[in-house]
Amino acid sequence: MTSDITVQILREIRDGIHEMRNDFNARLDETNNRLDQRDAHLDRIEHGLDNLGQVMRQFALGQAKHERFHTHHVEILEVDVNDLKGRVARLEERVGP
Repeated sequence: MTSDITVQILREIRDGIHEMRNDFNARLDETNNRLDQRDAHLDRIEHGLDNLGQVMRQFALGQAKHERFHTHHVEILEVDVNDLKGRVARLEERVGP
């Protein structure tokens, strides 16, 4: 009789261990699935940020080109204005006070 009780207790322990192992494996699988989903989500975010970075870089390059274009033309205008000032000064000298 004691032997039967011992066998029964051992079977219950074994079954409990199997059940705990199954629960643990199910939770582990669920955690792995959630991690896979997070990885996929982070990959999409990383891809989006990479695209945004490329767009921002192109925008910055375009802006720099635009600024160089205008700076060059402002410099040309300054030369022309100085030339005109010189011409006006020479005309004023010819005409007199």
